[in-house]
Amino acid sequence: MYPSISQAQDNSLQNRALLENVNRLQGQLNDLQQSYNALKKELDSLKSEVRRARAESLKSKPNIITQNDVDELAKTIREVDRKRLADKELILKEIRSFASNSTRSRPTSSQTTKPVKPQKGFDHSVQSGETISAIISAYNEQLKSEGVKKRITLNSVLKANPKLNPRSIQIGQNLFIPDPR
Repeated sequence: MYPSISQAQDNSLQNRALLENVNRLQGQLNDLQQSYNALKKELDSLKSEVRRARAESLKSKPNIITQNDVDELAKTIREVDRKRLADKELILKEIRSFASNSTRSRPTSSQTTKPVKPQKGFDHSVQSGETISAIISAYNEQLKSEGVKKRITLNSVLKANPKLNPRSIQIGQNLFIPDPR
């Protein structure tokens, strides 16, 4: 039941053959690695030559426009045009708002105006990104920190600012925020 000497010799020959194959493949792998490194060096050298040639070309002819320059200009023009259209829509919306507010706020001869009693409150200039609800919340937080239990409501702000359209407040617009105390 012991392996015979001939089987051991066969195994030894197979192991040597495998070892030779591994060594041959290792040599081929080393050759490929060296070739790869040489090609990589050559590619890096070519890249730097191209950069140097481009720089020299641009120095000798500074008025040359590249495709990248044209693409950047086109991108900038599209962005300006998009903003222009957005501004146009905003202006038209404002004009419609003013037109509808002016027709609604014209007093007729039969209307009488109630004398407005002066109120205590806060003058607020609208900042970028603010909404009516955010402004009211901020003032309510301030009042809460001062121990005031009453709160400012949207209705009280609308009554204090009769021409206010809460859906289209503008940056820099002045609002009167009534003090609920």
